[in-house]
Amino acid sequence: MKRVLWMAGLAWVAVAGAQTEVSRPPAEVMEPSYLAEVTQHLYRWYMDEADVEREAGAEHLVFWVRRLEVGRDEGDRSEWGEIVLPQMGIGVRVKKADYAIEERGVEVKSAGFRIVNVWREAAPAEPPPGAEVIRMDYRQMKEQLFEKRAEARFPDEAMFERLRVAVRDYYHLDPADTRPRERVIHVAPLSPVANELWVFLETRKILIRFASDIDLEDPAMWEHQALGIRSYDILKQTVVSMNEAAGSNEFMTRDQVGRALYNCVVLGRRIEGANPE
Repeated sequence: MKRVLWMAGLAWVAVAGAQTEVSRPPAEVMEPSYLAEVTQHLYRWYMDEADVEREAGAEHLVFWVRRLEVGRDEGDRSEWGEIVLPQMGIGVRVKKADYAIEERGVEVKSAGFRIVNVWREAAPAEPPPGAEVIRMDYRQMKEQLFEKRAEARFPDEAMFERLRVAVRDYYHLDPADTRPRERVIHVAPLSPVANELWVFLETRKILIRFASDIDLEDPAMWEHQALGIRSYDILKQTVVSMNEAAGSNEFMTRDQVGRALYNCVVLGRRIEGANPE
């Protein structure tokens, strides 16, 4: 059974119409540097010890990469792709957004392919039709994952200010309220292959995920509020297994919370005087 990993808010994205393989995968998705970044993201947010050690003796890390054609609205020029790591049973769907939100007058474009969901499923014996098989040196990849495990890049000051305003608006707070309070947040590093950002409000014990089809560092995204926000009260919305809350996407598992906190608190940047009370 396919198990969707939505720890980073990446629940399965429903798409209209049947999916068919139409041509070779987009060149960007097949680039070794891009696949390395995707693997680094998976390493940080999804992989565990068993994943890394399972293929310890393997010569290559294998990727099955294909283009996906999905049902789209008229004028939607977005591209979709799929990356499967068959040795680990991990699949990734990626999207390069290119469409307009006419009612807002917004052109939604991402600079490159970004992860939209991740799942685990035992891989079939053979790659799917239309897939390119790409092999990368396993030892080199493992060394790179280790060396870059603490690498972090954070929003600039302008984006931090936009985050502050977005959190204030999300909680419907009065911007004129300047009463002194204990305010501490932790911001996870940005990913070059996922348009999302996780923030931990320490004093409220709340995790917040910001996500958008437009690159988060693009000022146009904040100006037009093309932003999705999800929050999780980790005292009330944490379970050991999703079986405890079958059919609900309002919860995170203890393992998912732990990964998010590791990225926010251990690898992230601590900021005082920034979160609402």
